[in-house]
Amino acid sequence: MFFSAIALSPFLLKAIRIIPLKYFGTIFFVGLIGSFLPAFLYPFAQQKISSSLAGIVNAFTPICTFAIGVMFYGIKNDRIKLTGTVLALIGAFCLILLKPNAELKADGFYLLVAFTVPFLYGLNGNIIKTKLGDFPGLQMTAIMYVSLMVLCIPIAYLSGAFHQIPVAISQGNAFYHLLALSVLGSAVAMALFNVLIQKVHVLFAASVTYLMPLVSLVVGWMDGESLAWNDLLGFSFILLGVMIMNGIIRRFKTTDENR
Repeated sequence: MFFSAIALSPFLLKAIRIIPLKYFGTIFFVGLIGSFLPAFLYPFAQQKISSSLAGIVNAFTPICTFAIGVMFYGIKNDRIKLTGTVLALIGAFCLILLKPNAELKADGFYLLVAFTVPFLYGLNGNIIKTKLGDFPGLQMTAIMYVSLMVLCIPIAYLSGAFHQIPVAISQGNAFYHLLALSVLGSAVAMALFNVLIQKVHVLFAASVTYLMPLVSLVVGWMDGESLAWNDLLGFSFILLGVMIMNGIIRRFKTTDENR
């Protein structure tokens, strides 16, 4: 997060000019629940729960987003979008549960901690959509990461993270991998996600959770890994669900009927 803030700092001055100061607290809060807390909660929870179970928990993000939006933010209870979400969730289960040697291991308290993360993601998405939708996503993300430095810098210093940088540079290229993840996987990805939330239905934006395993499957297949039947089944369900959520299938049907 520290390096993400540095990467986004060139956009900070423009962000301060176009985003009123009264919204800075809200931006800090969405950064706290959407980036900072999940970065600690998931690793803490995975001390006692299996990776397969953690993947299932993460797949509940769109469901939580939809439920929070309907209950607290006036999002329309669209059955079509809910149907698409459930289908994509089934696809995620196929990818995870039907995987050979899949292990479901959990401690009750740690499982509860893990389930707080999709709730936080859902709350984060709805707040951005309803409260911060009028501001450019890139500048908003710059303020978000820079404001989180009041927490990140002390923690990085006290944990000894800064002292590991010279060690990582001298022993290999791990530090440069960290930079790549910080800039691309955090700064750029979060800015694009915030832009996406502002332009589409919040549920469709949250459905990127389902697309991540699909990208992993495709990259793995291109790298020589084999695809099992459960991968193809899960792939199909996720694509179908995301298309239904976005109204693509319904749009095609309506067009055909009009013809």
